[in-house]
Amino acid sequence: MAEPASGNALAPLADRIGAARILVDEASRALYGQDVSGDAHPVSAVVRTASVTDLVETVRFASEHDFVLVPRGGGLSYSGGYVCHRERTLCLDMAAMGEILEINTEDMYVTVQAGCTWKALHEALEPHAVRTPFWGPLSGIGATVGGSLSQNALFWGSGRHGCAADSVVGFEIVLADGRVLRTGAAARDGATPFFRHYGPDLTGLFTCDNGALGVKATATLKLLPVAEERAGVSIVCADHAALFAAMSEVSRQRLAESCFGFDPTLQAQRMKRESLTRDLKSLGHAVAAADNVLDALKTGARVAAAGRRFLPEESYSAHFMIEERTRAAAREAAERISRIARDAGAEEVENTIPTITRAQPFGPLNSMIGPSGERWLPVHGLVPHSMAVQAYDAVLELFRRNADVCEEHRIVHGALFTYADTNCFVIEPVFYWPDQLNALHRCTVEEQVLRRTNDFPDNPAARAEVMRLRGEVIETLHSCGAVHLQIGRLYPFARDLAEPPLEVLRALRRQLDPDGRVNPGSLGP
Repeated sequence: MAEPASGNALAPLADRIGAARILVDEASRALYGQDVSGDAHPVSAVVRTASVTDLVETVRFASEHDFVLVPRGGGLSYSGGYVCHRERTLCLDMAAMGEILEINTEDMYVTVQAGCTWKALHEALEPHAVRTPFWGPLSGIGATVGGSLSQNALFWGSGRHGCAADSVVGFEIVLADGRVLRTGAAARDGATPFFRHYGPDLTGLFTCDNGALGVKATATLKLLPVAEERAGVSIVCADHAALFAAMSEVSRQRLAESCFGFDPTLQAQRMKRESLTRDLKSLGHAVAAADNVLDALKTGARVAAAGRRFLPEESYSAHFMIEERTRAAAREAAERISRIARDAGAEEVENTIPTITRAQPFGPLNSMIGPSGERWLPVHGLVPHSMAVQAYDAVLELFRRNADVCEEHRIVHGALFTYADTNCFVIEPVFYWPDQLNALHRCTVEEQVLRRTNDFPDNPAARAEVMRLRGEVIETLHSCGAVHLQIGRLYPFARDLAEPPLEVLRALRRQLDPDGRVNPGSLGP
C-alpha cells in the first residue's frame, strides 16, 4: 500500500523507536483520525509508543521535523478531542502503553501507563480487594485512564467520589520539548507518588486539558478498599421534575456509588437493544463470583420473573447502585433511597437494571450505535442541582420547536441523567438517526451486532440537522450556566471564560508549548 508523502520523513523516527511502531497505511491513518461524531481528518501516521522513552523520542522528533502531536486513548471521543485538522499530524496511539506499573496496597495507590483501560485496571485490582475511587466510565472496556483524565469522565464511583480527575494523585507528563514532568509528591527527587498536594497543584493543570498541555505517560490514582455488600434500587416517575428531585436528594446524601436515569425515549431504546437472555448472561458473572450463591441465584430468578416489562412505557426512571461494608448498611441505604423516591412522588420497581449493570460493569461498546444500526451522538451539560429542571425544560422546548424537522429526517432524541458527588447534576441528550456508519463504528461494535443491524446509506441532510440541533442544545445548556466534560473541539470553553483565567491558560500553554505542537485547536473553538 502506498505511503503518504510524510512516509520517508518518518525514517529517523523509525530508527529511534522501531518501524513496527509506526503505521502509515491509508486505513489506519483514516481510522485514527475520526471520532464517534463523524468529525474526521486523516493523520500523517500513527505512532504506537511502548514506553516513556519511546514517547520522549517521538515528541523530540516531532519538534525537530515540524510535526504536530495528537494523543489518542481508546478512540471514544465524540467532541473532536483528537481530530486535528492540520497537516503533518502524528497520532500518538496511547493504547499501546497499557501496563500496570505498580499496585501499592500499603500506601494505597496504583500507577499505570496512560493507555491502560479501566477494565484492565479493575481486573488487576480485584484480587487485592481494592479499587480506585472513580473506577471508570461505562465504556471502560475501551476507554483508557489517560484519555479519561484528559477529557474527564463520570460513572462508576461518581455518586460518592466525583469524576475521574478527582481520583488522580499524580502524573508523569512528556512536555512538548521532550522534558518529563512529574507532579504531586513524586515531583520531589526520591519521593514516591503517594500524595497529590505538595505546593501548587500541578496535577490539576493536566486534568481535563484534552491533552493540550502535554502528553500523559503515566498516572497514579488513589486506592480504596472494596465495599463488598451491594444493593440496587430502581424508581419510575411520571415526569422529570420528580425524577430530578429524587436523584438530587440521593446525591446530596451520598447514598449511592453510581446512578443513571433515562427519559422515556432512551429507556425504550435500551429495552429494544437488550434482551432478557443477555441480562441473565450478565447476571451469570455475579452469580459465579458471589460469596452467597443462594442470594445471587434468588436475584437471578427475580430478574428473570420480572422480564423486561417492569418499566412503564411513558415513565422516567432512575437506577441506583449501592456499595457498603456491611449488609445492614447497604440495606439501610436502599431503604433511605426508597423513602426519598416516595417523598418525591416516584414508585419503586424491580431493580433489574442496576443488578445487571453492576454484574458486568464494562460491557461491549454496542451502544455506540442505535438498536437498528442508527448513528448515535450524545451531548451534555453539567449544572448545579438547583438548575437541573430549568435546564432540561429548556432542552425539551428546543426539541418541541424542532419536532417537524426531527420527524422529517427520522431523528430520535432521548436523554440520560446522572450526578457527581453531592453538587453536580448531569443532563445528556442523545440523538439517533439513520445514517452510514464510519470505520470507527465498524471496528468497535461487535461483529454479531453489526450483522443484525441495518446498513443505512449516507444521509448528509439528517446529519446536518443533528449537528445543528447539537449546537443549539449546547447553547441552551450554556444559557443555564452549564459546564462540560470532554471539551475537545466542540464546547465553547475559551469563548466564555473570564479574561483572567483565559489569559493565565494562554500564558501557561505558551510556556509549555510555544510552537503549538501538542493537540493544537483543542479545548474548544
